[in-house]
Amino acid sequence: MMLVGVSGAAEAAAVPRQIAVPGMEYPWSAVGRLNVAGHSYCSAVLISERHVLTAAHCLWLAAEKRWWPASAVHFVPGFQGDAVLVADAKSYVVADGYRFDRHVSAADEAKDWAVIELTQPLGRQTGWLAAAPLDQPALLGHAGYRQDHRYQVTLDYGCQVLSQPPATPLLWESCEAVHGSSGGPLLAFLPGGPRVVGVVVGTTGGNGGGVTAAVSISTMQDGARFPVAAKAGQGAGIGKTIGHAPPAGGPAAPAPVETLHDLGQVDGQPATLSALAERLTKTVEEKPSR
Repeated sequence: MMLVGVSGAAEAAAVPRQIAVPGMEYPWSAVGRLNVAGHSYCSAVLISERHVLTAAHCLWLAAEKRWWPASAVHFVPGFQGDAVLVADAKSYVVADGYRFDRHVSAADEAKDWAVIELTQPLGRQTGWLAAAPLDQPALLGHAGYRQDHRYQVTLDYGCQVLSQPPATPLLWESCEAVHGSSGGPLLAFLPGGPRVVGVVVGTTGGNGGGVTAAVSISTMQDGARFPVAAKAGQGAGIGKTIGHAPPAGGPAAPAPVETLHDLGQVDGQPATLSALAERLTKTVEEKPSR
């Protein structure tokens, strides 16, 4: 979704990076495509074995001004062109008071989030990610299915926070997003594993080059503002600070071995989530090759 620019957003000092990551390798296996009736798609992320977090506007059928039925919504984790795993939505809860409008205020855009319950516990095979507020310094990135790479998970990382609640209704960050990115997780890469700290809902750049807006997890926890959705989110796993990797021997690899290799980690070093955070941080600090 296109949004108006954030007031006072400065150019980021660091240059964000972008890489394709293996979809069926944790933690990326928790990120998936949200396909809607063969009509459109967004990105989404597992935050429990059967709950998915995404942007509310992904579930809106604008042509008929109504919500898609849950039966029309399908989640495909780690999608890489073939649907190794897929589950239909059983039900979903949209943030209280959300309405789809391309000219809505930023305060209303902060209502652009939804929790989906799946018919199957796919997270038992793919793992899921923690979803809690950002409470410590960390490298940030967002992952999803950009329209220019719609058959693979793309990670944009090294994002700089430009503004965030309570100063502004939305969390604005410097990495670009394009169509398809909506609903994907804004991630903080911590030693204990990536944490979902927000959900991407829009950009100022249209087809890239702008800054990105996300609804923060702290906003989603506001029970006074979202009496129904915040309760549903808490029941789905929002607020938990520990994710869960998939078991060995299943369809998703439980450790980021291939990702770390692609990032230049020397063979034989431990392929841990802590190492992933360290390696991503190091590649951001390195000067881009010309």
